[in-house]
This record gives sequence, C-alpha cells and structure tokens, in this order.
Amino acid sequence: MHPPKILVLTTTYPVNETDWAGAFIHNLVLALRRRGFELEVIAPSNGEGYGSQFIDGVRVTRFGYFWPRSLERLTKGAGGIPENMSRDFLARIQVIPMMAIFFLKSLLRSGRVDAIYSNWMGAGLVGSIVSRISGKPMVVSFRGDDGYLARDNRLWRIFTKFVVRQAYFVTAVNSELLEIMRGLGANPSKLGIPRFGVDTSVFFPGTENGNPGATVRIIFVGSLIPKKGLQDLINALADPGFRGISLTIVGDGYYSEYLKALAKEKLGHCKVEWKGLTAPKEVAKLMRQSDILVLPSYTEGSPNVVKEAMATALPVISTMVGGIPELVCHEKTGLLYKPGDIGALRGWLFKLASDPHLRKEMGLLSKKSLEKAGLNWDVTALDFAEIFSRAIRERGLKSRSFD
Repeated sequence: MHPPKILVLTTTYPVNETDWAGAFIHNLVLALRRRGFELEVIAPSNGEGYGSQFIDGVRVTRFGYFWPRSLERLTKGAGGIPENMSRDFLARIQVIPMMAIFFLKSLLRSGRVDAIYSNWMGAGLVGSIVSRISGKPMVVSFRGDDGYLARDNRLWRIFTKFVVRQAYFVTAVNSELLEIMRGLGANPSKLGIPRFGVDTSVFFPGTENGNPGATVRIIFVGSLIPKKGLQDLINALADPGFRGISLTIVGDGYYSEYLKALAKEKLGHCKVEWKGLTAPKEVAKLMRQSDILVLPSYTEGSPNVVKEAMATALPVISTMVGGIPELVCHEKTGLLYKPGDIGALRGWLFKLASDPHLRKEMGLLSKKSLEKAGLNWDVTALDFAEIFSRAIRERGLKSRSFD
C-alpha cells in the first residue's frame, strides 16, 4: 500500500532558508512527511525560481504567469497577493493568467495524488475546481486577509462561498475566521481550527531575557508594510523617556524607506538596527537577545511570530486583532491594545520597559501557556493527518459504493 499522497497548492512558498513567505506551510509539509505522507507543492513563482526542485525531499514546482517575467507583480514582495492587488494595476491584471496556469498545473498533477490541500482563497479556488473535476477531496485553510476579504468584499465573498462548499474540510487559524466560514456555508461538521504550531527546536528561551539593569531591547518581526503598524511603534518610542532603548527590526517591504526615514527623524535617542530578511534560526537568536516583542498590526490571522516569541519566553505587546487575543492573555502573558492607539502602546511600553521582573514573569507564563496548548508542528501534523486520512478513506468508500 502506497503512502497517502497530498498535492499542496499555495500562492507562497519559501525558496530558501531566509524566505519567510509560506515558511509555516513548509514546516507543516515536513511534519506531515515525517508522519508518512508523500507531498508535492505547486506555487506561482515569486521571481526567484521557476520549474521543479526538491526542497528537504519535497518536490516543489514554481510557474511563471506573465511575460516578460521581470514584469510579474502579483506574487512578489511583502504582503502577498491582496496587498499587491490593492496598490498595483499590473498585479491586478495578472490574476487571470496566474489562476489559469495554476489550474492547469494542478489538474495535470491531481491524477497522481489522493487529496488536495489548498492554502489561502486563491489556491482554494483552483483546488475547488480541480477537486470537482478529478473527484479528489480538498482541504482548504484560510489564514487571515483572505477570510476577512470574504466578509468585507462582495465578489470575494461569492468566490469564497464556492470554495467552502466544495471543500471536504475547511480550517481556519482563529475563531473569528471560523465564524466567517460558517456564515458562508461551510459544513459545521467539517470545519475546525487545527493546532497550528511553532518549531520549538529553533525557538526556545535564552539566558539573557529580562536581564535587570541591561538596555531594554525591543524587537519587531514582520513585513515592512503599513498594515503591520511599525510606524505606530516608531511614533510610540519617539517619547524622550525611552532614551537608550534598543529597537531591532527584522523584515523587509516596499514601505521600508519611509519607515527608515521616520525612525531617523523620531528615534535619535534610541539605538535602531535594521536586520532585513533573516533565516528563522537568526530570528530566534535575535529574540533570545531581546526583552519584548511588539506586533502593532492592523490585521492578522494567527501570527506565527507571536507563538515564536512565546516559545522564546518573550512577553508580547500587540493589538487586539484576529487570533492574537486567543494567543496572548492580557496582563498575564502580554499586553494588548486597540490598533492605531499609539498612546496605549506607549503606555504598555513604559510599563514593561521599566519592570524587568514583570517582563520575566510574563515571558515564562507565555512559554508555559504555549506548552500547555501543545502548539508545535508535530501536533499540527497530527491534526491534519487525521483530516486527510478521513477524507481519503471516505472518498474510497464512496468510490466503492459505485462499483
């Protein structure tokens, strides 16, 4: 009996160890592979690679969707497809050719697999049509903006309804997205929130966290785009009371030049380091050298960076959006505020910056909370393995009933 074969469809997937785009999908793919599944990934290129290659033993096929390739815009840069479509006309007109090629590539490979796993709504739409033609069951994951657009945009809502009703199983990363999918007609018995994990072999506590008397080190990890809110953190730290604070910024994006200019103007009294895109192991090292993670986002699904900070025993200051309040217990494992409230952010920064013992206590509680919830990639793979196995088994029973 051959191992179960899963075709993974995603609009982003990492090309190397410093590429964050879809890194969590790669972690899940590897965890499922350890459980005996055979997986193959299809994704549009982000401009850094085309064709098939093996990454950690997994075949990954990347395709181009516009000519000349130098003009491809839809899947390049921070923020993903929704962000690119919102600010670039050329990206918007590339949706149709990208989806058409994605569909053809996926259909051609569907005959060799037992199930389809689609990530985000774009891949979900492709997977839904391929599933209907091939008869292979599809599981789809909604991770953030794709689900919120289904709530806020009529056309997106129509497409999402089709996807969730065609899917064998729909997963969401937080309860808010779960309710959106339920409202769009997802089968309640085939709708859930798997335990999305973090790599605890990479993200673990250091010896310096919460070190009394040392310079307070704040870290931000994320795309440098407006909705991640780094501009709010810079403005909050502009108060001269934060003199001597260290701010480390990990990430890149089209908003970087504006943010660097803003930091130069506002944060002359702080030490600011721009690290750019770095590998997960380096991010983990930087977290172990930090005292507070700040994520001032305006929209999120269930951000991995928060879980990674918790695994590193860092207290978190973040906004009350998406699944963050489900991860961070306010005034126990971190501090939460309404997005855009720079005064509240400044107040929480003062509170933690001035109290090393509180930082250490919150960080330890964060790690214990993560451990109690069992949020690691092995349990994520266990949850998905159960979903895929049931889908494949039920399809087999259905097929035999027509023999």
